[in-house]
Amino acid sequence: MKLSSKESLFANYYLGEAGFNATKAAKLAGYSEYTARQIGYENLTKPYIKEYIRSRSSEILDQLHITQERVLAELAKIAFSDVTEIFNEDWSLKSKEEICPSASGAIKSLKKSDFSVSVQMHDKIKALQILRDMVKDGDEHP
Repeated sequence: MKLSSKESLFANYYLGEAGFNATKAAKLAGYSEYTARQIGYENLTKPYIKEYIRSRSSEILDQLHITQERVLAELAKIAFSDVTEIFNEDWSLKSKEEICPSASGAIKSLKKSDFSVSVQMHDKIKALQILRDMVKDGDEHP
């Protein structure tokens, strides 16, 4: 896999500082601001750059111990969460120790004051759609 120095910068910025934003990665790598969007797109379609990104991504995921099973488990927490699992019967908030990890993993934000509790959960529909798409992809590629 032979990448030019700019292509290497692009790929590494894409995986890092640019946060998977091809246009931003192209700009950071030194491509013209006017052509960065097009260059970013083109770079992501080049097989040798795609392979480099895939290879580096695998290394990073391995270092972080991120597996497909862990990702699926987290998505399942969100997709199948039940907000009532974090409340007592009188709708008071359970203590941290009483809330099971599968329920707490689905909480996006929690604000508690003397008079109220506000809980925002992660998007169940989006998590279900992602899981559905993964299941479909798995069915098509045995």
